[in-house]
Amino acid sequence: MPGPLPAENRRRRNAPTVPTTKLPVGGRTGPTPRPPTWAKLGKVGRAWWKWAWSTPQACAWAPGHEAMIARRASLEDDLATVGTVNSLELSELLDAQAEGAAELRGLLQGLASLASGRLAICREMRELDDRLGLTPKGMAALRWTVVDDGSTQAAAEPPEGVADLTQRRRRLTDAS
Repeated sequence: MPGPLPAENRRRRNAPTVPTTKLPVGGRTGPTPRPPTWAKLGKVGRAWWKWAWSTPQACAWAPGHEAMIARRASLEDDLATVGTVNSLELSELLDAQAEGAAELRGLLQGLASLASGRLAICREMRELDDRLGLTPKGMAALRWTVVDDGSTQAAAEPPEGVADLTQRRRRLTDAS
């Protein structure tokens, strides 16, 4: 026999000592800060930067987090570069001698710097997402919860072209 149910108002002996930070569901409403000057963000990276600063987690980020957030945004550019190079056709390369040669040169230089591969980029993205509290695991480790702040607008979806890793993870777990 299991015995009687515990009293509802019973006090826990192992109560958490670190308070939970409550983040507003409406996200950060202040102006988006500028990326650090050393961060050369492309179109996708700038879009991710803007989106990240509108999330509820951005309310808890300190000014020292900007370098980590800029690094994460630059990984979005790296992943977009790998995707662009993977979609190139040989016929496009041959015709690119005149009008798209500069863009092609930039893509190939980006590919050369990303020789470590797509998997390493995604691994680093996941690691930074955890540290920034952008994943459930990261939010639990930081003891953050998102609460309704009375605003009706929830955080926006990631902008066009930004990697949505949750969809990729879902596809991988469904396949196994």
